[in-house]
Amino acid sequence: MTKRRFYIDTTGNDDEAYRFAMEFACKLAEEDPEIERVIILIHTKHNTGWFERLFGSETVKKLFAGIHFKNCKPIFRFETKKTYNDYYDPSEVVITCGLDSDDIFKIDDFTSVKAIIAIPWLKERTLKWVQTWNPIEIRGKQEAVKPYPEPSCIVKKAMEELTNSINMSTGINNPFDEEQAKTYILALHKYEPSLDENIVGAYLVRELGWETDHSKDVENLIKTLNAGKHFKGGKRTGLQHYYKYWKEQCKK
Repeated sequence: MTKRRFYIDTTGNDDEAYRFAMEFACKLAEEDPEIERVIILIHTKHNTGWFERLFGSETVKKLFAGIHFKNCKPIFRFETKKTYNDYYDPSEVVITCGLDSDDIFKIDDFTSVKAIIAIPWLKERTLKWVQTWNPIEIRGKQEAVKPYPEPSCIVKKAMEELTNSINMSTGINNPFDEEQAKTYILALHKYEPSLDENIVGAYLVRELGWETDHSKDVENLIKTLNAGKHFKGGKRTGLQHYYKYWKEQCKK
């Protein structure tokens, strides 16, 4: 299933952004008969001010149980970060309301989610998700956020080799997989001109299919070294052999 990703380039109390997102979700449901629900995802059950101003308190109360709007097929329902869970039926559009990138990445991994419409509170707090996935800005704002660039060929080869070696369901939590990941990151950090954790993490998620929680483990290794710190584990000798091998792979 190809997940569709959208956002609204806004900030603060932009009530109309929420109305626009809900109308856009209706259009997505018209195009896709599998969409049955639109989840309005909020921090807590008290974060409903935008919708009370748009629809009134009575409608907001009903949204916690789920309601239909006129001329719109799916059910709209409030969920909070605490109550919303994944399941195996891809049938939902999720409108994230003021959530940060970490929260949106978590939802992005859900099987049940067919599309995400992200509405930020502070734009910089959703920037990592936007730069990773390059979603469509649905109000047609001209100033598009540039996605993260791809890493160098050598970094790609190293991350592809790591991906093909580890158990993808657990990431690098297995001690042997963690040791391999640390060795690869040590080699790249030593010989690459630059190694950006966000660019590598975006590549792992976007191109190699990593879950975001697992990609963060790799990002944190890079972040540690870039900060001038160290971590335990990983081979410290012969790192040039790994790097030379990846460099040769790039010539093919």
